[in-house]
Amino acid sequence: MKRKNTEHEIDLRSWLFKFRSRWYLFLAFTLVSLAGAYVFVKSSTRIYAFKSTLLLGDQHTGSKKAQELLNLLDVQNKGIKVEDEIGIITSTDMVRTTLKRLDFSVSYFKVPNHWLNTGFDLIKEEQYDNAPFVVKLDTSSLQLVDVPLEVRVLNDKQYELKVKADNTVLYDFKEHSIQQPVSDIEYTKVLEFGKPFKDKYLSLTIERANPDDKIDAKKHYFVLNSMESQVGQYSSSLHVAPIERDARVLELSTKGAIPAKEMLFLNTLMDTYVSRDLEEKNLNGQKTLEFIDGQIASLTDSLRQSKQALSSFRSSNRIANLDVQSNISYEKLSQLEMERSKLSTEKQYYVTVLDQIEDNQSFTQAVSPAVAGVQNPNLANLFSELSRLNQQKAKYSVSATQDNPQMQVIDSEIKSTRNAIVANIKNLIRSTDISINNINSRIGQLESSIAKVPENERRMMDLQSQADFVSKKYDFLLEKRAEAAIALATNTTDKKIVDKAAQWGTGPQNVKPNMIFMLAMIIGLIIPAALIVLLDNVDNTIQGKNDLNNVTNIPFLGVIAHGSKTDKLAVKNNPRSAIAESFRSIRINLQYLMSDKPFKVIGVTSSVSGEGKTFTSVNLSSELAMSGKRTLLIESDMRKPTFGKYFNTHNAAGLSSYLEQGMPLEEVIQKTDIENLDIISCGPIPENAIKLLEQKKMSDLIAKLREQYDYIVIDTPPIGFVAEYFILMKHMDTNLYVVKHKYTSKDMLTQVNELYAAKKLKNIHMVINDLDYNNTYEYGYKKKGSYYYA
Repeated sequence: MKRKNTEHEIDLRSWLFKFRSRWYLFLAFTLVSLAGAYVFVKSSTRIYAFKSTLLLGDQHTGSKKAQELLNLLDVQNKGIKVEDEIGIITSTDMVRTTLKRLDFSVSYFKVPNHWLNTGFDLIKEEQYDNAPFVVKLDTSSLQLVDVPLEVRVLNDKQYELKVKADNTVLYDFKEHSIQQPVSDIEYTKVLEFGKPFKDKYLSLTIERANPDDKIDAKKHYFVLNSMESQVGQYSSSLHVAPIERDARVLELSTKGAIPAKEMLFLNTLMDTYVSRDLEEKNLNGQKTLEFIDGQIASLTDSLRQSKQALSSFRSSNRIANLDVQSNISYEKLSQLEMERSKLSTEKQYYVTVLDQIEDNQSFTQAVSPAVAGVQNPNLANLFSELSRLNQQKAKYSVSATQDNPQMQVIDSEIKSTRNAIVANIKNLIRSTDISINNINSRIGQLESSIAKVPENERRMMDLQSQADFVSKKYDFLLEKRAEAAIALATNTTDKKIVDKAAQWGTGPQNVKPNMIFMLAMIIGLIIPAALIVLLDNVDNTIQGKNDLNNVTNIPFLGVIAHGSKTDKLAVKNNPRSAIAESFRSIRINLQYLMSDKPFKVIGVTSSVSGEGKTFTSVNLSSELAMSGKRTLLIESDMRKPTFGKYFNTHNAAGLSSYLEQGMPLEEVIQKTDIENLDIISCGPIPENAIKLLEQKKMSDLIAKLREQYDYIVIDTPPIGFVAEYFILMKHMDTNLYVVKHKYTSKDMLTQVNELYAAKKLKNIHMVINDLDYNNTYEYGYKKKGSYYYA
């Protein structure tokens, strides 16, 4: 038989009753949850959030005029990529450089005097500038790092240093490197404040910060932090992002327990980033000046010698003026030589840059193309692209290995750009060579025409032309040096600190007591509720009338209240009890349901032993007898007789004696202490109970008893164990099927459901036994009538 659909419906009132009846679970779990929340709130380190903002400029440096004169120092349309700058700020190198400027190598902690710290050190607080002592490290010696070193102040002069470590390392603070691993260290020493202490693990001096301060903590300790641990800690908490999409204002944020340390770190990080940017730009300008100075130094002697040679020639040959035509020729010759010189300088620059590129030097180490006055935007743009790719590679190398596909793509692009630069420079060199050859040809033609001038005048023109050439080249380099010096002197960083670091929010980010306690209370209510729901769904036993109706279509007759296990005859011994009232209700309900049908024989059975079948049959018989009806109770369960627990009767003669031995009926029937109630016990246990019950003599016995008694109640064996019930079933006018509250499994009703569906069972009714009114919603109202019961 299929279960009814109502089995899956939710009865809110029923669930509320189940929750209320187990209020102690909610109270216990809520108290435990709140206690756990209290321990968490007290023991958790408060973490605060801090933020600052930084502006990224347009990447131009120096004055506007200097930029126009030295535009190749910064490539045309060169801008910044916010992602690259974020990668630089958050890089390990930047964080490491920042921490080197700070003094975070020693962290101080205390364990307060709190009852939670009685057994374990649950509450720990970091101290920054209010520790009772100060640790000064000897950086020339190796130190034990990243382990707590306990300090107990004995008096104003002495302290106790307790060292206990397992699997740590010795660290060189001068080189910031790990030297050797160390394991299993434990010792305690009494030392004096202000005096150096040194052994193979530590070298330091501890001084009292203020001897007048009272030591009010359970324990004090400090930790020597390696640079690696500091970098890892601050890198993990540092976050940088633009304030909005495509914005050049970056928001730097971090989290930590000590506001002063976190704000100092953020401010120092921004200062380091800005100052490094200016240093790099000044370095490029300084290299330009050095190159120009080298060129000027090489021309100084040439200029002096050319002027001296011209003056000596004029004096020795008494030449004051030259022919106008000769002057024009020599002026043209001088201009051509000047052009050839510029082209030679350009070629020298291209050759120098080509050598540097082919030697795999980076762009920042190459000589700036502005020195030679060359204006080639294609070459400049290629250098810009190479610089950008190098910056991008530096950004990815922070978190990616060389085998990363993105790194391989960038390396390929760098190689391609270098090849393009090399090819471009070689083309420029070939183009310059062609121009130089063309000028050389024109100079040759001009020199041939000048050869016709008198020797002294021609010699004078040569010296003059050479002197003018050297002088113009010298003046050109002086002008470029002045421009480069102006650019260097006016260099400024395009990065700007907008907002200094400040705490964000009014309280800690991780510990919010009100929310935690509220969450703990909710958890304390959810867990027992879920546990009750789980246990209820796992429990497959009959919980009440609704459960019974969900698993069977057999009509429901009534319930038997829970009572004392020692009171077997509750109807007789305590007629005003809830159990006695239950059997009265069953009797009345049964008489009402069978009012239109003649019935005398009532069969009582159950699924298995222990469900109260015999208890029900005995007390129902007693109730029928006490109502004035002559009643006979038959114990047909000849495998497991139990009437001896209820009546002061013997089992020497009974149903088996009558059926098997032919004992007279008068000798089988026994009187009881209850008026109108007789019983027939099972008698001696036979070898084959089924065979006895199948005899015609059994049918004759029931027919004979029908004439003598108003009601016959037969206590039958459990239907789930043996087959006797199916033999006795034909003698019964009505049947009571007993299930026990929170004992009988729903699956046990399968057999009786099938019999009822097949109409093999007639006039059968369900009875719930041992139902505690205090633990059921359906009959909870009955506990209010307890004053009706004795």
